[in-house]
Amino acid sequence: MKKVFFAFAGALALVALVAHSSASAQNVKLKNATSWELTGRVQLQHLYNSDIAGDAGSTNNGFRMRRGRLQVAGKLTEFVETKFQIEVRDNSPRLKDAEGVLHFANDLYLRFGQYKVPVWREELRSSSKLLLVERSVVAEFLADYNLSARHIGVEFGRVSKNKLSFAVNFSNGSGEGGREDAGRSKSDYVNNGKMLSGRVNLPVGEMVQVGVSGVMNRVGNTIGTQDNSGSITAVAPDFGIYMDAGERSKVEIEGGFVFGSVDQEFLQAQKSRDFTLFDVTGRYTQKLAKVSEGLAGMDAFELAAGFSRTDVDATVTNVFRFGPAFYFGKQTRLQINGEIEKTKRSDSVFPDLPDLGDSVFQVRSQITFNF
Repeated sequence: MKKVFFAFAGALALVALVAHSSASAQNVKLKNATSWELTGRVQLQHLYNSDIAGDAGSTNNGFRMRRGRLQVAGKLTEFVETKFQIEVRDNSPRLKDAEGVLHFANDLYLRFGQYKVPVWREELRSSSKLLLVERSVVAEFLADYNLSARHIGVEFGRVSKNKLSFAVNFSNGSGEGGREDAGRSKSDYVNNGKMLSGRVNLPVGEMVQVGVSGVMNRVGNTIGTQDNSGSITAVAPDFGIYMDAGERSKVEIEGGFVFGSVDQEFLQAQKSRDFTLFDVTGRYTQKLAKVSEGLAGMDAFELAAGFSRTDVDATVTNVFRFGPAFYFGKQTRLQINGEIEKTKRSDSVFPDLPDLGDSVFQVRSQITFNF
C-alpha cells in the first residue's frame, strides 16, 4: 500500500508540474516518451436504503468517495504505448491499470501488465460511461468469482476501426494485485493454476454488435494430502444496440447471458454449483437545443433502466434499476437511480417455498467529473 501511496503522491506532483509549466508557457520535457496524456476522475456517491431503520445499528444514508483517479498514458514510439492508473476509493489507494502494449501490423497487439480481461461487455465499459450508476449484479458476480475485471497477465488480440475484434488473455486469475510468482503463500485464487479468457466482438450492420466471452479459471490447490483444486468456467454471449433516435437524441441498449459452473471439487461439495445470469440495460439520451446557463451549463439529460437476474443453486435474485441523469458538458454527469432487489427460491421440486426476505429499495446518486 505504501508503494501505491507514493505513486499517487508522484502523480499529484506531476499534475503540479504540468500546471506550472502551462502557466509559464514552457513545455514539459518528456525523457522517454514521444507524448504523454494526463487524465483524472472524481466521483462522489450518496446511498440511501429505505429498509434500514434510523435507530438500527448501521447507517441508512450518507456520502462516500466512489473514485478518485489519475491516469498517465504515454506513447514511447509509433508502435509502443503504456498506461498507468491509480485510484483512491474511501481513502484507500490502489493500483488499477499498469500496462504496456506492442502494436503490430493488421491492427494486432500484444498487451502486458494489469488491466481488464476480455469478459462481459458491461465490464469493459469505463466507469465514467456506465448506463446506470453502478455495474449490474451480473458484473459483480463475475468479479467476485474472479472471472472478469482486472487481472495480471498477457493478452493477444485485434481491434479494428469497424469494431471487429478478438482477444485471448492468459493471467493469474487472482484479481488486482494477485501476485503469483514463486514463493507466494497459496489461497483459493493465488495458486499454480491460471485463468484463460477470450472474447470476440462482431458488428452486425452499423447499429448492432454481438459478442461472446469465454473464461476458465483454475482455482483451489493441492497441498500435501489436501486437494480442493478445480475450475470455475463461464460462457457469456452479449449484445449492444446503438442508434440515433432523432437529431439530438440516441438510444443505447446492452445485455447478455452468462452460463457457468463452479466445480464440486473446489467447493468440497457433492455437486457443482451451476449459475445462470442475465442483464439488459438501456438508456435514452436527449441533447438540449441550447445550453442552460442558469443550470450550470446543463446541455443534455437521459433516462435509463435495467433488469438483472442471477440464478445460483435455485436461488434467484432479481434487481430492477432506473432513473434520470443530467449532463453539464461532456465530462460532468449527475445520476440518480432507484434500485429494487428481491431474492427468492426457484426450485421446481418445491415451487411453493417462501421468498427469502422482503424486497430492498435503495436510492443511489452519483456525480462524475472527468478532467
